[in-house]
Amino acid sequence: MTQLENASLASLIEAYRPLAKVRDEWLPHVQQSAWQDVYGWFADQGSETLAGLSTDLQHQLREHGATFDPQRQQNRTLDILPWLIDAQEWQQLEAGLRQRRRLLSAVLKDLYGPQDLLKLGILPPELIYRNASFLLPCHHLLPDEGEWLMLMSSDVGRDAQGRFCAFQDSSQAPGGLGYVLENRVAFNQVVPELARRFRKRQLASFFKDLQKSMVAHMPYNNEPLIGLMTRNYRDQQYFEHAFLANYLNIALVHGADLMYKEGRLWLKTLSGLQPLDGLMRYMPDNVSDPLELDAGIAGTPGLLQCIRQGNLLCCNPPGTSLVDSGCLLPYMDTLCEFLLEEPLLLPSVEAHWCGNAETLPALLDEAESLIIRDLERPGELIALASITRNEREAFIQRIQQDPARYMAQKALPLSTVPVWQHNALAPRSVVLRNFVLHRQNDEDCVLPGGLARCHEQPLALQTGLESIFVAKEVWLHSRSSQHISLLHSAITSVRLSRRSGLLPSRVADHLFWMGRYSERLNLACRALRATLPLVSTVAREEQIETLTPLVEFACTINGGTFTPTESADELTGQLSSLFARDRMDGLLTVMQSLIMNAQSVREFFSEDTWHVLERLQNALNTFPAQGSTSRMVRALDDVILLQSAIYGLNNETMSRTQTLRFMDIGQHIERAMQTTSLLESVFVKNPMPTATLMEAVLRKADTLMTYRRRYRTELHPVAIIDLLLLDEGTPRSVGYQCARLKRQVNLLPDRDSTLPGLNAEQRLMVELVALLQLVDLDALMTETGEPSEQLGELLERIQTLLIQLSDAITLAYFNHADIPKPIVRI
Repeated sequence: MTQLENASLASLIEAYRPLAKVRDEWLPHVQQSAWQDVYGWFADQGSETLAGLSTDLQHQLREHGATFDPQRQQNRTLDILPWLIDAQEWQQLEAGLRQRRRLLSAVLKDLYGPQDLLKLGILPPELIYRNASFLLPCHHLLPDEGEWLMLMSSDVGRDAQGRFCAFQDSSQAPGGLGYVLENRVAFNQVVPELARRFRKRQLASFFKDLQKSMVAHMPYNNEPLIGLMTRNYRDQQYFEHAFLANYLNIALVHGADLMYKEGRLWLKTLSGLQPLDGLMRYMPDNVSDPLELDAGIAGTPGLLQCIRQGNLLCCNPPGTSLVDSGCLLPYMDTLCEFLLEEPLLLPSVEAHWCGNAETLPALLDEAESLIIRDLERPGELIALASITRNEREAFIQRIQQDPARYMAQKALPLSTVPVWQHNALAPRSVVLRNFVLHRQNDEDCVLPGGLARCHEQPLALQTGLESIFVAKEVWLHSRSSQHISLLHSAITSVRLSRRSGLLPSRVADHLFWMGRYSERLNLACRALRATLPLVSTVAREEQIETLTPLVEFACTINGGTFTPTESADELTGQLSSLFARDRMDGLLTVMQSLIMNAQSVREFFSEDTWHVLERLQNALNTFPAQGSTSRMVRALDDVILLQSAIYGLNNETMSRTQTLRFMDIGQHIERAMQTTSLLESVFVKNPMPTATLMEAVLRKADTLMTYRRRYRTELHPVAIIDLLLLDEGTPRSVGYQCARLKRQVNLLPDRDSTLPGLNAEQRLMVELVALLQLVDLDALMTETGEPSEQLGELLERIQTLLIQLSDAITLAYFNHADIPKPIVRI
């Protein structure tokens, strides 16, 4: 293939080499004006321009965040060339998709209802009852008029005859909907000129219909509360779910965010429990309700009962994953004739149930062309052509031993589309994931386009959405200009609002701990930065008494252990071990905890914050655990600087709401606790600290210059304790943290306005601030300059109150422990 350097459209066509015996989606339409217009623009660009635009597209996906899994690995790239689908062919595909949704919904309604399909022998009972995706607790889950499949997706590809053919249906978590949206947004932002050249159908109308469908016939609220239920941040599609929930303006919830009470599901928020009206469920069926289905921590107990009582609109209810298992593919024609009394419009891939003894021998003779599904292990697809000969023979033996457990479908050859890679157009196999939505009292709606996935290997596209792929924009011609947005303009009056919406308790919990882990990492790095230079500069006879308190503080800051020793080398070894990757209380573990909490609430942070977080993670992953002290100190400087940037960005970009408040509370609780712990290590456990140690403490707290301005060069324990413990004007002091915490705690949402007086956390803050303000500084030191017993008791009491404050906030706002009601006299 020739390199593109000011190529003409004719030269592009001539250089393109499609695969033999496989239909190409471009060449049959190359003379059509739409294709010529798009590829004509492409041919006018130089290779450097296209390379730059392609890079910008990937950066745009990265900024949106839906592209990445929890390990920040890119699972797809977006091609710069769209796929244009012919209008007539799309009409046929659209009609087939609408019929397919109606048919599969009718099948589910029967199987979870009267089961006529099993009684009449249209479907083999063993095929259904051995299927792990068929959930008996879901029998009669919905009323007779209930809609089982509100939203579904179907993967289609070309068969050997060149027809579009469905090879996979997805209902329990139709992944990719957020990807489609993100692709369109990224393309319009990076390549607006090309996007404007083609008058295409817009996506927003589909999402608008999805919003309307979720709020239809809800009797409870004028402003219904809808949630998008995802598993957790470790799920590969978590960021896609967060992106989609943000676009649809609905709450992103986990199972732990919800509770069943009084026949309804309630969302735990900072303002108390809020009734949930609708739920988009992006979670495997079997873990959706640990009370009636498989036990686990991901789902919500009572979900099935809430649906059963008609108190929740669920899209889609548990039990629908039966269609995902592929067990219905061989019977689609028969089912359509029986249930809908019409022929199947969109053919299904050739598929067979291995439990049919008549067809099994001939089927296994073509083993290399098969993709096998295990009905007892949902989601597992194995392409026999992709494994070794010995593995294939062993697998065939397993099928022969228990054939009723397996489904087999023929692999499709698929068609190809041109993809811009390595400065040339190359053919890549392609499949299209379509999305169909049921609309109340109206015809089903099909997303105009879909998720196009491209890959060099056709089998990789037919065994799941998890593999890395190249995505393509899918464009359909529109006869009129469409400007539809979920944020539509209004010429009438608008009620102004400064509310930030409901904040789920889980989100506040993650933000609280993000603040704590961020401060913990910052303090650990500051302690290391102050301690490392002392290893080589402190006199040998002073090393133990000077280094021990600092090393102990650094080792225990994340709940670790410190081993007292009289060996300076052992002290240094304990300090160096904090950089080890396998140390559970080391720097990298703190960083991982910080990133985990940030990823769990990714939608609350700006893109700039994520860029800095990524740089911070890279800085720690490449940290020089060995080498010169100066090099390690410089690396610590970089980490501390990046953390300061995160603090600044969050304060600049996050609204002054409970979102920022909980992160702030977590940060200042941690700083107060650790500063108290440091003072205890230095002045209580070490009654006569050296001048070097006291100076290191001031450096670690970033208050050395403040101290020098006040006291010149004289170092005195009482002055340092006053500065770091009691002085409310010093940002690193315990007194400052407590004064700030008191203000923030007083601004937390009311838990129960009917209760008189202060709540538990407010009482704790009053006691903390009063305790510090009433301290007699002279009583903290003896006449000989050593700490008195009162200093140790004071620091211990502060630690206890801070722990109680953290527990009180957790019980009140994260766990929603019942608030005791006052006794009413009768």
